[in-house]
Amino acid sequence: MAKWEAEDEEKPAKEPGEACDLCGRKGFWVHLSKCPMCHKFVCDECRYQHGGKDFCSRHCANEFFWGGEDGEIDDL
Repeated sequence: MAKWEAEDEEKPAKEPGEACDLCGRKGFWVHLSKCPMCHKFVCDECRYQHGGKDFCSRHCANEFFWGGEDGEIDDL
């Protein structure tokens, strides 16, 4: 009978929402929020709160609230 080696088997890919995408924290008691801009999962320690929402960074928060338009707006 052949001995089973854990190293021979590939580890499954990390599931989205399993750990903080910034610091890597994971566990049963870690609360994760999803950034509405880039969809990264962040823990309570890494999150950036702005306007009642949780973001992964100040950049995403600014883009969410103050981001530019997709096209030019002509004044009529």
